[in-house]
Amino acid sequence: MEKDFSLRELNTFGFDVKARYFQELKTLDDVQELIRNHEFISCRDAALSRLNGNTSHILILSGGSNILFPDEFYDGFVVYPNLKGIDILDENAETVMIRCYCGEVWKDFVDYTVSLNLYGLENLADIPGKVGAAPVQNIGAYGAEVKDTVYQVHTIDLATGETKIFSNEECNFSYRNSIFKNQWITHALSQRDTTGYPVGTRHALSMIFAVDFVLKKHGELKLDYGNIRNYLIANNITNPTLKDVAATVKAIRAEKLPEVGVVGSVGSFFQNAIVTMDKYLEIKELYPDVPSYPVEISPLPAVARDVINTEGNNKHKNVISSEVEKSHKSIKIPSGWLIDRAGWKGYRENHVGVWDKQALVLVHYGGGKPSEILDLMKKIQDSVYKKFGIEINPEVNIVASL
Repeated sequence: MEKDFSLRELNTFGFDVKARYFQELKTLDDVQELIRNHEFISCRDAALSRLNGNTSHILILSGGSNILFPDEFYDGFVVYPNLKGIDILDENAETVMIRCYCGEVWKDFVDYTVSLNLYGLENLADIPGKVGAAPVQNIGAYGAEVKDTVYQVHTIDLATGETKIFSNEECNFSYRNSIFKNQWITHALSQRDTTGYPVGTRHALSMIFAVDFVLKKHGELKLDYGNIRNYLIANNITNPTLKDVAATVKAIRAEKLPEVGVVGSVGSFFQNAIVTMDKYLEIKELYPDVPSYPVEISPLPAVARDVINTEGNNKHKNVISSEVEKSHKSIKIPSGWLIDRAGWKGYRENHVGVWDKQALVLVHYGGGKPSEILDLMKKIQDSVYKKFGIEINPEVNIVASL
């Protein structure tokens, strides 16, 4: 365990945030040792004893490619799971099941599966981060989401050391969301389980240590999202292969996104907006060139709906947030287009700004503070809502202040 540990190299924004305690985990035995650590126990018990189930005293940090610390000091315990390994578990004439451990770099894992000519992850090439974080966010790009290939997720409880397997269905995947990201919504304010902790907090300290994927030996390529098909045509690729698609996605991302480690960012900072059909038609009448994609979203579990009904709905009725159950006639509008049309593309203010090649990306040029990104985020959100009547929400995970 280390104290006052700098997280500069563990968050792709590159902010020099320090953590009071930091522990890297390379094996499951390391986890068992961690849960006997006195400092960890103190932070864990402080987190789990809160009636509201807030576990902000402990942070499980993966690749740091989708996280923003609001302050320059995290007064808690950062757990850094870094278990490595890739195993082929099963294979038949149609599919291959692969287990990948949480510490493997996501883009390297995708390259590995593409090299084996396995279908399913090629559109997710070059997304930064680690494998363990992929199910949390249900990462997605170019018409694909990781939920489409996840078979099950292996977790370990940092309070008890017990392991648990979540099936794909139990992960409750939705747009940029899963039970691992959204499970705190199910907490009960007064009920406690047999251990004395509030109901709903028990899995809030679960750490993903491995993910099992099922990939296909034969499949259909997804070419109709973004510029994939146009790029292939421009490069005279008329009969694209799996490797062609992965290479195309990499090339498009390189043209649009800042290089990780050179300019600080988390890639797409905002989720794409999902609006009602009526709202979309209203926007289209004013802006005929608005890009859009139909989306079908599964309803939230009943317990989540109950919490929403008792605690309030989204303040903007035309916007369908990730917490509110959506109509099956919803439309996705790229938030990058909204931000661009609101005049923010290429904007810079001191140490931070909006990337000049992709308005969905907020950047840190160095020497800045997390608060500068937060201030810029709020300005953009207000501007987009004022112009379009659409609320855009951050895709990045913003760590709760202690």
